[in-house]
Amino acid sequence: MNTFIVWAGLVLLVALLTLLNHKQIYSSKVKRAYRELRGLAESVSEGRSVPDDLEKWEQAIEELEKQPNEYNKLDAEIGLRRVFVMYLEQHYPQDPRLPGLQEAAAYVKDSVWGLKLGDYGPKK
Repeated sequence: MNTFIVWAGLVLLVALLTLLNHKQIYSSKVKRAYRELRGLAESVSEGRSVPDDLEKWEQAIEELEKQPNEYNKLDAEIGLRRVFVMYLEQHYPQDPRLPGLQEAAAYVKDSVWGLKLGDYGPKK
């Protein structure tokens, strides 16, 4: 009976640690940046963006870049890089960052955890 309690406690501890590991806690700044970027992307998609939003874009992107997983997740969900490029093309077409950002936005990630996905070329 005593070993059962020890094993049950260990299983419960492992389950709790697993749950806590999957629940990530981010600062309010990251959460705010995430919401801000979603809103800005929506305004670009709906044609409501304004030139004055540039500072909001830059601050929110800078904050979210501190959490690369969240940045990449948002990019996969809403095409963050592509939408920011659309914003710059519309309001700041002479921005010197634009060519590099266009190239980055055009790149479609084809790997997950280092495993290449997709076409591997002709079979021999």
